[in-house]
Amino acid sequence: MLLTKSFSILRHPIKHFSMVPSIIDYGLSIIWSLFYWMSMVTFVVLQMGYLINHDWHRLLSNLSFSGIFITIEILVGLIQLVQASYFNDGGRSLKYIAFAPWYILIYWMVNTYTVAVEIVPTIRQIIRGKDAGVWKSPKRSTEVTGKPEGKDSNE
Repeated sequence: MLLTKSFSILRHPIKHFSMVPSIIDYGLSIIWSLFYWMSMVTFVVLQMGYLINHDWHRLLSNLSFSGIFITIEILVGLIQLVQASYFNDGGRSLKYIAFAPWYILIYWMVNTYTVAVEIVPTIRQIIRGKDAGVWKSPKRSTEVTGKPEGKDSNE
């Protein structure tokens, strides 16, 4: 969507003003996803190097800082969940709070991984002129639509 629609929107930003923040957010999310995985790979390689070289101080120091940042992420996510639960349904959804930290961590990792893996194939398809990243409704069977096959919705 970013590569196919953003140029026309950004050519006339006042006309499409409501879409500009979405385009910016989407672009920053893609950049953040790529940097996340680049830094994750760098972190793992460095940690393995420290492990191989028996540099226990750096290994444990990096793991401690990572633990601190992950803890902060989980706490902020839990605060957001509690607030959203009380605003949305008076706190009834708090029964799922034990799963929230796992959901936050796994969702972020899967989401960023999907973006990082699919960015290059999507760009290739766009360059080839295909509708990459555009969802098209599948053909409906007669069981779903209730109309005999070959009949148009206008008939």
